[in-house]
Amino acid sequence: MRSFVIVIAFLLVGFLGKSQIDGNLLLGLTNVTDNELETIVNAPIGSLAYNTTKNALVTFSGSSWTETLSSGVGWNINGNNNVDSNTEFLGTINDVKMEIRSNNLPMLQFGRRQTLGLLQNYPDYKDDDQPMVHINGDGTTSALQFAAAGASFYKPMFFTTDNGSFRLKGSTGITDLFEIGSAGPNNDGRLEFIIGDDGAEPIVFKRYDYRSGQFHTELFRVQGSTNQQNAKPRFGININPQQVPVDPEYDDPTSSFNMANSTFQVNGSVSNSIMTTTGSTTLTEEHHTIILGGNHSITLPNANSCKGRIYIIKNTSSSWRSISSYRNEWGGSDTRIDGRKILWLQSDGTNWQQIK
Repeated sequence: MRSFVIVIAFLLVGFLGKSQIDGNLLLGLTNVTDNELETIVNAPIGSLAYNTTKNALVTFSGSSWTETLSSGVGWNINGNNNVDSNTEFLGTINDVKMEIRSNNLPMLQFGRRQTLGLLQNYPDYKDDDQPMVHINGDGTTSALQFAAAGASFYKPMFFTTDNGSFRLKGSTGITDLFEIGSAGPNNDGRLEFIIGDDGAEPIVFKRYDYRSGQFHTELFRVQGSTNQQNAKPRFGININPQQVPVDPEYDDPTSSFNMANSTFQVNGSVSNSIMTTTGSTTLTEEHHTIILGGNHSITLPNANSCKGRIYIIKNTSSSWRSISSYRNEWGGSDTRIDGRKILWLQSDGTNWQQIK
């Protein structure tokens, strides 16, 4: 009898085309196509069939047929075989958030910026349609860590902090570390570059050149003077000008490279500001060398505001010019720039001292 019902049902489908068929006549029909599903009405809610067009199980909700996850259909927790990369994927096809969870926390989210609720009225955060991959973590802080079996400690990681700062921390030289990131309390932020953990590890800035076999040339470096806790800073510019072949393993040693021989060493020229006055002038941090262009007076800033600063003032006229008080070569107070003289002044934090 069941076979007879199925045959009659298929004859009806063939004869009527897409005319409606009473679902109760097809209770024995388990394999159907998309077109055949459209003809079935009044099927009991929960009726199950196999859609041969989509290779998926479908169930009747009372008004429509929807796909049902089953073995061999959809994505399985134990892996999938024969996936068609052109048509099959893990994701959504409508404008809704896609989420990957662990311990019921939405760790990773995908969608448009607006869909994810991440719009802000700031530059680069205003685009509604910007595709986003959002590392949500627990909604307050999040982290992204990378495998690095060669590192003894400090496995590389991007992470955020409770105060809203964002940092990158990782391994270098197996046991050393580096860290780059923001820090600071509200309205007192900063950007930090950290290298360690002994003292003399350098932060090196290089340029890459594609010629002559591809090489790096060091621009400048900052490092501690020794591998000691109280190491003083050293800043060297152009102190290692040799061309070094690119190391694909990032494992070349630093022992053969020069350290700056002073707190600041420059192998090259140095430029300071120079100007000619057109009227009486108050000196600031913008000035260094001043040529008096007329009968102009000079006002110095408070010495306690710029300890160590140097000014060079040249008077080309035959007459003296006035200046704020300074200590001359005899230690006395003076307020003159003598005619056809060059006056060097440096702040000691209390007074301006004549150096030359």
